[in-house]
Amino acid sequence: MNTQKLRILSRIILVLLMAVHIITWYVLDIHVAGSIGIEALFSGLSRGVINAGFVFWMLVFASTLLFGRGFCGWFCWFGGYVELADWGIGKYKIKIPRWTLLYLGIIPFVALSLKVYSALVVNWLKGFPATFAFRLADVEPWGGQQTGISILITLILYGPVLFFVFGKRAWCRYLCPIGALLKIFGSVGVGKIRLVSDGCIGCGKCNQVCDMQVDVLGELRTHGEVRSLNCIRCLKCTDVCPNGAIAFSMRCKGISLSADASTRSEQNSLKRRRISAFDVTIVLLWLGVTLFFVLANVSQNAPMEIKVFMTAGLLLIIYGIVWMMHKVWSRIRKREQEIR
Repeated sequence: MNTQKLRILSRIILVLLMAVHIITWYVLDIHVAGSIGIEALFSGLSRGVINAGFVFWMLVFASTLLFGRGFCGWFCWFGGYVELADWGIGKYKIKIPRWTLLYLGIIPFVALSLKVYSALVVNWLKGFPATFAFRLADVEPWGGQQTGISILITLILYGPVLFFVFGKRAWCRYLCPIGALLKIFGSVGVGKIRLVSDGCIGCGKCNQVCDMQVDVLGELRTHGEVRSLNCIRCLKCTDVCPNGAIAFSMRCKGISLSADASTRSEQNSLKRRRISAFDVTIVLLWLGVTLFFVLANVSQNAPMEIKVFMTAGLLLIIYGIVWMMHKVWSRIRKREQEIR
């Protein structure tokens, strides 16, 4: 079976398991395992409870040490939705052209700290749990906070809208706090995309299919393997390699590109834009506004519809304001040059 068909199958199985989980809890009233969300993990730790979220995420972190961010590429249900949205929109060629931004990579880590770690740290500062209890059904699967409108906002805003402005898998690359956490564990991951033969011709097809915009060819030329923490092991690059020169492997093969392939790879490697004052301004404003809302407890009292809008919505608003200011300033400078 084709690798990408296996990925689709893994997502279908995941959705079915989620459906069974919800049905057994809310319809059949069988409370064996509760929420497996990242919030359940940290909520349980802060209260001294080993719950289903703890068990699930320990398994995910353990898998990351072996397979890198394979969870993002194969089992994350929202990542699957984002990929489906990108595919559905991209095939109609209606993307709005924009410069790719936010290569600082700091936003997801700040989002992780503010949205996930904060509850754990605040509770532990009040007193570290003396004992831990094992209770899988500690937190219900569906917290009851989401509404129909908030779910719709999430699906539209974090899928098609972010795709229009920032490109494929924008949520996964720039904003996902779980992805940031898995980057930390994945940095020592054993399994990587590696050169397994000297058949690479430097054609660049691996770069063209990478939704995470990893410079696969450049990484192979420099290291003989892909070390980028953005790699989610989706294996699209290995599928399109015409000579089967790259594959997922648990050990380094010690193979490097030939002189001809290395020369061609320099031409086909993705050209990354340098971080500009424009990017830095957007990130600093986003961080400042987000911190203000968190410290002022505004987000705690806001309706769920506002909460789901804040992370991506604030970024889009700030991006729009800075982009318009940048355009106005460019026009003013152009007029001044014409007058001179």
